[in-house]
Amino acid sequence: MPPGFRGLSYLFGGNAQRRSIRTILIKAERWRRRDRWRLSVRRRLPGIDLIPLDRPIFILGMQGGGTTLVARCLLRHPSVVSMSGSSDYWVATDELAFVRNRMHALPRTLWSSTHRDDLDHPLVGTEHASVYASDLLLPHYRNTAEDATPNDSARFERILKEHVAVYADDSHAARFLDKTHTYTVKIPYLDRLLEGDEPQFVLVVRNPYTMSFRAVRRKPPDWRVEVSYEDKLRLVAQHWRNSTQLALEDGPKTGRFVAVRFEDFVREPAAVVRGICSAIGLSYDDDLVPQAGHRMPFATLPWDRKWYPLQGDEWRDQVGDVEAGIVDEECGEVAKALGYCRLTDTEPVHQAVLRVAALSAAPQLVA
Repeated sequence: MPPGFRGLSYLFGGNAQRRSIRTILIKAERWRRRDRWRLSVRRRLPGIDLIPLDRPIFILGMQGGGTTLVARCLLRHPSVVSMSGSSDYWVATDELAFVRNRMHALPRTLWSSTHRDDLDHPLVGTEHASVYASDLLLPHYRNTAEDATPNDSARFERILKEHVAVYADDSHAARFLDKTHTYTVKIPYLDRLLEGDEPQFVLVVRNPYTMSFRAVRRKPPDWRVEVSYEDKLRLVAQHWRNSTQLALEDGPKTGRFVAVRFEDFVREPAAVVRGICSAIGLSYDDDLVPQAGHRMPFATLPWDRKWYPLQGDEWRDQVGDVEAGIVDEECGEVAKALGYCRLTDTEPVHQAVLRVAALSAAPQLVA
């Protein structure tokens, strides 16, 4: 579909609710904010290369795993900017490699799992949500430090600095945040591309029994052929295992990595956000955490409920013996290290995971 028609489809497509006047105005505003980068003269100024890239923050994890909520908490910080907004627009699109015009500016190794016309797989097509890290597709998405090139490094740093220049109030005191999910299996690659910039990595994990059951229903890829339910579930469970295991292996080696369980965030959001801020060098304020008095920015889609009140796990009770057996086979050891079981969770034993009991004592830093 040509770019102009894709834009019109975005504005006017969908059911009656998504075509209301208010919704169209909200979509138009989101589009305008997102594409300020493309039209801005700031990104073409000669001083762009002089902007410091200060400890960019990467939120990692699976689609539907809680990354949006955690990212929004950090995006409320006055120093943090995303690919389409700052703290006054903390519901902004925040996946750099998801938007086509950004994808074309990035090395292909940094693309997301969406719009992958270059990876048209006979089983899952060009949309690889929830399976890009499965055994089937992982070789196409996994990158390590050895894959990094000076040209890719320069391109990536340049586009991050351009976004800081366009969206930050103070480009010399800003922290860029991104949550492109495919970066979960690319930590060594990102770390080498941004060598000297001290990138910070925050992994958000969620119970694999819930995640696998949910992903098959809510975040499926573009199935091209008939696939049995069990095989779909197995691919999604592999995706959880591979992405989580690789991040837990790669991240601690950087010395700039922390993992949080989404369940801990839902139970004690202030403690978890305080712990994340301490780990990545951001000052903490209670206003970063979802609260009843917060108003969503105008450019929030009407069906977007990802803030307050936080929602519990509505899926776990629906997981049956068949699903649990497949998840046990594919994810068992990694799940145990994170304290995940089918019905109840225990304390994690992996050293990279924030312990909620100790988070309330974490020091508060000054930005």
